[in-house]
Amino acid sequence: MKLSIANILLFHRVYPKRDPLWDPMDPKLFDKVLNYVSKKYTVLSLSEITAGSEIRSKKPIAAITFDDGYRDFIEYSLPILTKYKFPSSMYVVTNCIDENIPTWTYVVDHYFFHTRKLEIEDFPFEGLPEKYLITKWNSKIKRLDFGRSLKQFMKTISNDKRKLMLKHIIENFNDVNSPEGMMMNWNEIKNILSESVEVGSHTVNHPPLATLENENEIKSELYESGERIKLMTGKFPDVISYPVGSYDHRVMRIAKETGYRFGLAVNHKIYKPERDNLFEIPRLELYNEGFLKTKLRTTGFYSSVKNIFGR
Repeated sequence: MKLSIANILLFHRVYPKRDPLWDPMDPKLFDKVLNYVSKKYTVLSLSEITAGSEIRSKKPIAAITFDDGYRDFIEYSLPILTKYKFPSSMYVVTNCIDENIPTWTYVVDHYFFHTRKLEIEDFPFEGLPEKYLITKWNSKIKRLDFGRSLKQFMKTISNDKRKLMLKHIIENFNDVNSPEGMMMNWNEIKNILSESVEVGSHTVNHPPLATLENENEIKSELYESGERIKLMTGKFPDVISYPVGSYDHRVMRIAKETGYRFGLAVNHKIYKPERDNLFEIPRLELYNEGFLKTKLRTTGFYSSVKNIFGR
């Protein structure tokens, strides 16, 4: 039969150390989730799901995807995926791989968490919401709250302002070392290709693509990342995963023109081929939270209820 629906699951990091700003999924929970998925679903690669060919399965279909390209995927996620004989997909930020630095979203978290300072100089541009003009805090908790909120705001502004703000954070919190050694290198990415892991693009620099005003900048992020992956793996990727789920009609059009065949969103819905555009394929993002809530997310039930009741 032709594929009617698929639950495409999105993970980022699986790691045992807790993080109050961006908490990775605990490996024990990841194992528990995959055990549940193994009983309820037939897990296929994303390329099999999008091929449009006949799929024989008595169980619903699911796929497992990862964004960013963190090295702990090899140590914690891959052994558990192998245990259940599950294929998966990894979407890498090519500049993060080349420079061995995490995405800017992680860098913001890192500096706000590790600094000892309780003040930052005013940000060097106008138009900030009033709550970001108060840049002195009376506790670490207040600083972390500010950083958490600021990161979300940074996802909505222009790329130039975001870069300027990130530079300002790094320069002011100069008591913190930059996070290094966290990303896979190209040899490791080549190696996971032989472990039933497909590799796709997550852009060059991880910008929210819909915030980029210049279409040439969008094209550069998409094309250059795809070409870098092609150079290092031998194949231009079929799939672009939009950073922080940010895309619009321009992004989808340019992704297609650039040579991608599919685009992955983060809109917490089940994929329905008859309904969904191939350049806005929905995924269900999973977090480090209670197993019951996580299980409800994998089925799409949690997001459906949340949409109905608005919470």
